[in-house]
Amino acid sequence: MELLKETISDTFLIIPILFIMYICLEYFEHKEYSFYEKYLLKYGPLLGAGLGMIPQCGFGVLASVLFIENKITLGTLISVFIATSDEAIPILIAHPQMYASLIYIIILKFLLAIIIGYFIDYFFKKQKNYSLKDYGHKHNHSIFIEAILRTIKIYSFIFITNLLLSYLIETIGLHNLSIILMNNSMFQPLACAIIGFIPNCASSVILTQLYINHVLSFASLLAGLMTNAGLGILVLLQNKIDTKTILKICVILLISALIVNLPLQWFYLY
Repeated sequence: MELLKETISDTFLIIPILFIMYICLEYFEHKEYSFYEKYLLKYGPLLGAGLGMIPQCGFGVLASVLFIENKITLGTLISVFIATSDEAIPILIAHPQMYASLIYIIILKFLLAIIIGYFIDYFFKKQKNYSLKDYGHKHNHSIFIEAILRTIKIYSFIFITNLLLSYLIETIGLHNLSIILMNNSMFQPLACAIIGFIPNCASSVILTQLYINHVLSFASLLAGLMTNAGLGILVLLQNKIDTKTILKICVILLISALIVNLPLQWFYLY
């Protein structure tokens, strides 16, 4: 029951975000406006980085849905994922001794999200947006009904999966995770980056708590938060996106985290 309450608390704010986003999406799709081409394609990574900084795991979901609908580029999706910190920011705010770390995390993640996002868009500019014609959305109802149905579908999957992952993490325990994460090791950022891929808000909470308790280095925390896309990866999986595309996204996030944080870890240790 406690896990059920926590899951509801962690995910219920996603419902209004999804609903509002779907209302807007349905409206633009019905009207066929060129909003996406005018703004999101040009300023996507910048807007994505700003959106991702908001401490709410629902924005990773929003970015994934827009990517599935072919409304944003791969670089914009990556920028949102890198900028996202889920619950890490509120936890650090609650600990005044961590304010310096909080400022560094916010600045670094915002800048890295923009740089990497634009780099990815430039690198893949000759490729078609990973698309997803096979998963196209059909308009069978009014805008309001369509938005409700799509919100229920996505949220149901997120809620069930989030509950199962929370149970798994609770079973493993913080002590065992600290052992798995190789305290004071050069490769701790790699272990944290892998943990960050767990599509659950709890992963950012665990990494932040371990950092506060001096089990993780700053580089390791940053690595884990860079790969932690919140529930965004779940949405891609739920919509049966091409496996190669999902693997490419994960590889980009992992390489970005390691390129930045392995040198930081080396300076921390030596």
